[in-house]
Amino acid sequence: MLNELAAVLRRHPDRPAVLAAGPTGRTRTRATRGELADLADGYAAALHHHGLAAGDTIGVAVRPGPLALSVLLAAHRLGLRVAVLDPSAGPDVLTARLALARPALVVADAAAQAVAGWA
Repeated sequence: MLNELAAVLRRHPDRPAVLAAGPTGRTRTRATRGELADLADGYAAALHHHGLAAGDTIGVAVRPGPLALSVLLAAHRLGLRVAVLDPSAGPDVLTARLALARPALVVADAAAQAVAGWA
């Protein structure tokens, strides 16, 4: 299913891929199909450049949205395992999850890094 999604993104690249409700309740586009495909390509190249290979595990601490989806698509393309991390769960829970998953790399957005400042 993810392989099909990745292929569909290149068809009609100007069409919306990720939508969000604005403050007025109206739907707005957060990312087009082409933007999402480009992000996934970039993340796949960066992960590969870091030496990650099929079977490796990455930790992902990224808020839901286009960036998170593109990281997951990139990980799938490379055959990586993903450990979804929630830094707001607190130090004990996050430390236990990291010890269990043993990710080779953690991908985190700025908000996750700010919440996990203790780490």
